[in-house]
Amino acid sequence: MMQFKAIDSRLIRSWISVLLVFAFAKAGSAQTTTTPDVQKDEAIKQEVLAALNDTVKPTKIRRKIDGVSGVIGDYVVLDSDIEQEIMALKRENQMGDLTKCDIMESLLGSKLYAHHAIQDSITVSDAEIESQTSQRIEYFKSRLNNASDEELAAYYRKDNIQQLRDELNVINRDQLLASRMQERLTEDVQITPEEVRQFFYSIPEDKRPFINSEVEIARIVVNSKPSEESIQETIEKLNEYRNDVLNNGANFAAKATLYSEDIGTERQGGVLSMRRSDPYAKEFKEAAFSLNEGEISEPFETSFGWHILYVEKVRGQIRDVRHILLYPYISRSQEAKAKAKLDAMRDMIVQGDTTFADAARAISDEKETAEKGGQFVNPVTGENLLDLAKIAPRYISSSIVSSVQFLQEGDVSGIIEEKDPRGTGSTSFTIVNLIRKVKDHEADYSSDYGKIKDLALRDKQVKKIEKWREDKIKDTYIKIGDDFDDCELLIEWNK
Repeated sequence: MMQFKAIDSRLIRSWISVLLVFAFAKAGSAQTTTTPDVQKDEAIKQEVLAALNDTVKPTKIRRKIDGVSGVIGDYVVLDSDIEQEIMALKRENQMGDLTKCDIMESLLGSKLYAHHAIQDSITVSDAEIESQTSQRIEYFKSRLNNASDEELAAYYRKDNIQQLRDELNVINRDQLLASRMQERLTEDVQITPEEVRQFFYSIPEDKRPFINSEVEIARIVVNSKPSEESIQETIEKLNEYRNDVLNNGANFAAKATLYSEDIGTERQGGVLSMRRSDPYAKEFKEAAFSLNEGEISEPFETSFGWHILYVEKVRGQIRDVRHILLYPYISRSQEAKAKAKLDAMRDMIVQGDTTFADAARAISDEKETAEKGGQFVNPVTGENLLDLAKIAPRYISSSIVSSVQFLQEGDVSGIIEEKDPRGTGSTSFTIVNLIRKVKDHEADYSSDYGKIKDLALRDKQVKKIEKWREDKIKDTYIKIGDDFDDCELLIEWNK
């Protein structure tokens, strides 16, 4: 992972703003596609605008109105918006040295993108917003030791979980809009080799990117699997649900809420919104796009478990679907069988009776790496080298990272046992081979070209967004309250 020793602070802020917004993209659900309701309470808005017009300096709010910090386009930024952001950052220990000025600038930026997304007829769906909210609520619960709805609402000082969900819906709607706006702005940005070269050599030598220590690994994964009897029982349950909907008029959404084991969607009746380009399992997308509106699939399997899928609505290239997910029961004897299989293969590798690569091709259940002899490729960069301090746990768990740190080149780890975090009931058994280790170093144009190219592309994208933002600030109705008069960050926003 590259890090600058020093870089312009304003550019860092703009990058943080861009990347924070991008982080909330790709939520997957839709029931009805709507242009988000951005109209605020009309009485408050009229009072705010009247106060803004009744000023000594027309570019500033000269008197405080009902906790309003500013107005941008159709949006009002409230004091409470800023306080909620600060509280959220503190709870996640991410506040650092950020100030209210930083938070206000971030909110203004997000609302500027969202405002112009609406002007450009960019839409997000109700179900996409709900799906994003559900994911965040489940994440919050996991951070609080699997808190209940009531405990989570109390922690965030809400009367009930629906109040928290409603507030998150508003936040997620604006973030999704802002993300879509930025995606549209950067979707056609490309970088040439000459631009990469110029970017790299424009950086002073004492400020060149620094690359952390990286490793290249291969792994073999054997998963415990359900018995055939258990699989058949699961299929029969799904067929019962399907037949009850088709023949008895039962409600699919109600069935999903009652029986689906997908914690991300079951409370919303299993709803998802899909495009062909979305990163869902191949089998799931095939089912969604092979059915007509109102049809329900036969039970089918993905790496997540067994499903039935209902196409609720077809909207051009988008499918609004609902699904029910079930996990077949896996017994302890099945787990022991999987572990013994990998243990025997590890002995053969260590004794020299087979190679790690051949063993991976023969028995690994991780399809993406098995066909490449177990070689693990960074899913973000596409490179073989990994910065273990930075790679997301969903790609390599902390248990595997800890194990690799004690290996020498050529070593094979012991068996690492992990429960599936998705709650499928499956246990994975993994061994890792450390192929090579590269020490931390200053970036080299030739050997680190791929990383430098990615950084140069991001720099070009940020510059395009910054230019767009500067132009739109000039063209957009913006008023900022007196509380922020001393914020140098907001000078460009005060027209």
